[in-house]
Amino acid sequence: MESGKIDRRRRYTLSVIREAFFALLAEVGFAKMTVADICRRADINRGTFYLHYDDKFALLDALIDEALTAAPPLEGTEAAALCQRPPANDDSYLLYSDDDAYARVAQRVVERSAEQMVPAIMEKTGLSHEDAYLLFVHNVQGNLAVNRLLGWKRGPEFAHAQELLGAYSEGGMRAVSGRHDSRSSS
Repeated sequence: MESGKIDRRRRYTLSVIREAFFALLAEVGFAKMTVADICRRADINRGTFYLHYDDKFALLDALIDEALTAAPPLEGTEAAALCQRPPANDDSYLLYSDDDAYARVAQRVVERSAEQMVPAIMEKTGLSHEDAYLLFVHNVQGNLAVNRLLGWKRGPEFAHAQELLGAYSEGGMRAVSGRHDSRSSS
């Protein structure tokens, strides 16, 4: 079989899996969705699904990664760069709307950017890796929660929130700069 035909078939399969996933996410939510549901909706067998993904969580992670790279970051602080990527389309927006998927989005943002951002926070503040990681996770969770609350809609309210969050983060970084790990001094 020609590789072009295989690639076309693979793209088609991934596309129907993706469509089935998002339809089910809108209808029943991530927690209640099963691989069997996805396969039924996509009209594929489970073996075909497992050729591409280990489970529904691996599929979700792939779709989150796709969503995080689909849209450029909005304006904001460098620490919030991955948190500032608005949903590129209605399907991606569902990832931020479903409570279980949203928790995984936050986890993926932390995983994808901690290696870069934690050392930057350490350098900026002089904090230990553990303390810088705590601040980083706080920033990610807070930024995502506010963006979710505002529906990722750009405009004056969103710009004001981003400015406020940026000032809060910068002030917090200044306040803890040069501070040593509090656990080691007690």
